[in-house]
Amino acid sequence: MANRGSPLATFETAFDVYKAWSILGEGGAGRVFEATTSDGVSVAIKVLRPEVSSSDKRKRFKNEIDFLSKDRHRGIIRVLDSGVYRVDQGSSPFYVMPRIPSTLRAYIRSGIASNRVLPLFDQVLCAIDAAHRLGVVHRDLKPENILHDPERDLLLVADFGVAHFEEEDLLTAVESKQNDRLANFLYAAPEQRTRGAVVDQRADVFALGLLLNEMFTGQVPQGAGFRTIASVVPNCAYLDELVERMRQQSPGNRPGSVEEVQKELIRRGNEFVALQRLDEKRREVVPAYQAGEVEPVRIQEADWNGTVLTVLLNREPEHGWLERFRDPRGGWSELMGKGPASFRFTGRKVQNSATEQQVQALLDNLRNYLTMATEGYQQDLRDAAVRKQGEERNRLRQEQQIAEQRARVMKNLRY
Repeated sequence: MANRGSPLATFETAFDVYKAWSILGEGGAGRVFEATTSDGVSVAIKVLRPEVSSSDKRKRFKNEIDFLSKDRHRGIIRVLDSGVYRVDQGSSPFYVMPRIPSTLRAYIRSGIASNRVLPLFDQVLCAIDAAHRLGVVHRDLKPENILHDPERDLLLVADFGVAHFEEEDLLTAVESKQNDRLANFLYAAPEQRTRGAVVDQRADVFALGLLLNEMFTGQVPQGAGFRTIASVVPNCAYLDELVERMRQQSPGNRPGSVEEVQKELIRRGNEFVALQRLDEKRREVVPAYQAGEVEPVRIQEADWNGTVLTVLLNREPEHGWLERFRDPRGGWSELMGKGPASFRFTGRKVQNSATEQQVQALLDNLRNYLTMATEGYQQDLRDAAVRKQGEERNRLRQEQQIAEQRARVMKNLRY
């Protein structure tokens, strides 16, 4: 790397020393630097400004670090490291994240191809839906806070600094200093401008509606007479109705969740749109119809009393696994008529009759049967998930067809 002179600042953690070379952006409470690791890897560092580092802002910053430190979703930026920055004015927390070279703002200005807008918009929808499912409302969505990785053509949502976290009780006031407002007013929902108003996930839905229109037209819809999607891409005219619903002044008139927006897009035949769910066990957001991972069933102990082989398994198999055990996929061998169907399952216990000469061979066959059953049951779950996803998409499309048919009939009725 070429000599860049003296760094603007040096940030040290328990694991690395980072040198900041330029300022990427500033807000009322924070500053983001372009920096490098001790190995020369480019990163970005967000630091809470010491002069405004109140206990409330520190709490928010801590929540932001905690949330972004977990790899919850591919569309949400992740914290790589964190520490405390000490200067003459005091000390402030900071965190390190990947350096993503561009933003959605720059992408919009460069001109997004119309056939790329909806797949990209769905990336943002999935990221915000994931945050909502994890109890976080962003509250400051705008193109500057959505990073664009051109190599992967991936959008990542960043800057959760003013987010509402499920576990905290923050005011939604925005009448404080000009530089300390909780959202950019251009994308802020009406309820974010009123002290004491409830600000929930529908505020993010409002901002997403503005973003959808802007990604197609380059303009943020304000009032009436703005540039519509239909005027740019006529075959996407149906999106104007969705944008209008999403930017309603009253939260109760908007779609109640990001999932509702996604379902509306699926109804219109957008194959790339994905629904998601929260995997409570792992606290991760995963595709709604992703098959769960089957925990392998293995031999834990074995005993032979002279006539019966008794095996204790590591866990009790579920009904579907047992069905696949009795009817395995692929080729398998049996021992003198003792195939999978000859084993008796009782909870974690498996039994089969065996002579002294048969015990080891029967145990080896059982081990293979267990592996085949787990793999077969996993494939059964994948197949079922694909069928379920197809059925849900067909149901949503049928709903749309019925709605359109009814609209046509009602339009032509004469009383």
